[in-house]
Amino acid sequence: MIKQEDIEFHTPAGADYLWAETNYFSISIPEERLLASVYVVHRKGLGVMSADVAIHGALVDTRAECLYVDNHQHLPAPERLSDVRTPTGLRIQAFSPRDYRIDYAGFDDTGIHVDFKGLMEPFDIHDPAHSPKATTDAVKRIEGSGFGTGYGGHFDLTGRITGTLKVRGKEYPVDCIETMDHSWGPRPETHMPGIGWQHAHFGEDLALHWIVLCDYEKPVGRQQTLAHGYVLDQGEVYGLTDLKLRTVRTGVVTCAHEFEATDVRGKTWRMYGSAEVGAPWVCYVSTMVYIALMRWTLPDGRVGHGVSQENQSVQSLNRQRGKHWTEPSSKITS
Repeated sequence: MIKQEDIEFHTPAGADYLWAETNYFSISIPEERLLASVYVVHRKGLGVMSADVAIHGALVDTRAECLYVDNHQHLPAPERLSDVRTPTGLRIQAFSPRDYRIDYAGFDDTGIHVDFKGLMEPFDIHDPAHSPKATTDAVKRIEGSGFGTGYGGHFDLTGRITGTLKVRGKEYPVDCIETMDHSWGPRPETHMPGIGWQHAHFGEDLALHWIVLCDYEKPVGRQQTLAHGYVLDQGEVYGLTDLKLRTVRTGVVTCAHEFEATDVRGKTWRMYGSAEVGAPWVCYVSTMVYIALMRWTLPDGRVGHGVSQENQSVQSLNRQRGKHWTEPSSKITS
């Protein structure tokens, strides 16, 4: 169960360079084909943080074609997690585990001023009262978290975001349903586990969010297994018990998802998602994340939107792709 004190740091005594605490927020304006993301990673053991603000407006395979990228890997860590201020113009305030304010004044007349209001209690992936996949076994808890020790503590939260987004002088009103998260625990920057962090929103009455463990070396359709997830249905939250996901990609670009999941009531949810906006996201130098804004369609024709993130470590990609350069078939012979 997430409490008021969880808006502050969880840094243990003697924390080393691996300990990290993160917050992620996405802001979408589907009708304008815009997706903004705000991500901060604090390493209090080192006294540093990184801050990443990105804005996407097309489906691309290179960061050079993003609308806007402002990524800083070495900034002083704040004293309090509930009031993060950076010298780069970003401020994130947490008033409760459900309520946040984001203000950002960037370069090129670009900025964000939004409020996030949770529509539910934060979903604690390690609380059996929330997630049917939660366990009290310490080893299985980490193995099944979706992101190893990096999700030693983790909650997801669906809410309404209102305010404004300005991109190079043009201001857009924001009023969307999106999902944020907060994590803490030891998080190495290399050899990160393969993970999918994804959601779909159909107004305040229906939203689905899920975390999947990923093995990208398996055949398509068998790469993802459910770690944790929920459906927010008519104001009530129900944990997911099973999930099937098939992902279509070109290279590392996420193109589409076929989704089927079952919640604790035995109710089955099916939908299809196609990527409308997306780009590679380098939030850590040794990972390759593809982030996309998906257009989701339910069997009854309802249309929603939500973010899909697929994370692969560079080391995993090296094993899958780099090896062919040293295989005999790739060598030039005379």
